[in-house]
Amino acid sequence: MSTRSAETRRKIVEAATQMVIERGYAETTMRAIAQSAGVSVGSAYYYFSGKEELIQGIYEQIAEETIAEARRRMKNEPAFGARLQHTVQSYLDVSDRYRSIADTLLSLAIVPSSSLSPFSPESAPVRDKITALYKEVVEDSDLATDKRLIPELPQALWLMHMGVTLAWVHDRTEGQRTTRAIVARSLPALDRLLRLVRVPVLRPFVKEAISILRILDGRDKA
Repeated sequence: MSTRSAETRRKIVEAATQMVIERGYAETTMRAIAQSAGVSVGSAYYYFSGKEELIQGIYEQIAEETIAEARRRMKNEPAFGARLQHTVQSYLDVSDRYRSIADTLLSLAIVPSSSLSPFSPESAPVRDKITALYKEVVEDSDLATDKRLIPELPQALWLMHMGVTLAWVHDRTEGQRTTRAIVARSLPALDRLLRLVRVPVLRPFVKEAISILRILDGRDKA
């Protein structure tokens, strides 16, 4: 995508975000979005087939901002625990910019059959971007754990990412401090647990953990 096309797409997503904030999803139209973005309706439909795809554009924007911020914070940081904290905190900080439409986004994403569900085929590009970010977190770190877990961790961390999202949306404390406190305390515990499973007595549990993860993300049947 050219720089000009990327800029036009960004303007449309920003206009859609603002429209959803001001009017709500149901009252937001592609024509109004196009007018606000300063593009033709045809141009808006060129980049997005409709409102649902535009919401995917918002998801993608959040993902890209998270990736950029996480990479900036992780630069030259080898410690897995710190890298994981930087990534999740980056996501929460980026998400704060979209707090006013969080309820709307959740109501659209929570329906299992919706194309806006984070588990849907349509959401695969955004899902893959965040999973790839967690792969960077793991593979470029000093994490010493059972080798069988390494290829499974990015997907497992994406599932954790979804849990953090749900907690953040439902958190009504100021600045979502409850979610942030849970993240700050639980991630170091996860770091220690992953290192601990190298102990021989715990190794049999790794196979079971991997089996559960593969069922959760649909790679294996229950």
